[in-house]
Amino acid sequence: MRGLRWVVEDGVAYLRRFRGAMRLGSTLGFVLALSTGLAGCAAQSPAPDNTAAELSQPLVLPASEFAADMVTPAGIRVKTNGQYKTEAERKALALAIDRYWAEVRECAVHLEPGGDTDVNFLIEEFPRELAVEIANDWKVVEGPVSHRTMQAFPSIAHPGSWSTARRHEDDLYILVVPELNGLGQQMVNELNLWINRNANVTPTADLVGACVSVPCLRFNYDNAPSQAWTECKE
Repeated sequence: MRGLRWVVEDGVAYLRRFRGAMRLGSTLGFVLALSTGLAGCAAQSPAPDNTAAELSQPLVLPASEFAADMVTPAGIRVKTNGQYKTEAERKALALAIDRYWAEVRECAVHLEPGGDTDVNFLIEEFPRELAVEIANDWKVVEGPVSHRTMQAFPSIAHPGSWSTARRHEDDLYILVVPELNGLGQQMVNELNLWINRNANVTPTADLVGACVSVPCLRFNYDNAPSQAWTECKE
């Protein structure tokens, strides 16, 4: 059976079909066009049972849906699609992903408001629940605004456009290019989803707004066929 899942690509939400059992949740859907912004369906009175079902949906992709071939020291599951041939390259990838998580975590814990809204345990658990896949359909393209060359894969939301990272909004899954450009921002968004879905009280701090500027980070060897890598943080 085919179902629908929310996918967010470069901050844009859209619907994507996938194989497998459809998860429980609300039937309200919308398509967001980049040129017009968010276009929502008419508001309807929410049913308490639907709300409860949506909040109880699991966010973590099971092994049957995500075939990870490595796990970083922080516990993040990674599917590389065979793009890192040596042990040194795989180790560098794992450490780079964990460095992104360290940057996101540092920002998040400083925003954590404490008291009755303590979510520190959720922040610490997050990396063990996250799934990251390295896209294998990327190519080196020129940015339309910056004119920098960079790794990117075809956009599903906007055919003819390109993206460096994409995330799902109904599970903790990020698709990213091999040089990891865009991973930090999407990791912040997924952490925000994780906290908001699981915390009894939504934190008052603006996690996405405050942590959106997580820098791009270099591998410990030159992994870039693009100019973007030379601008990343050591």
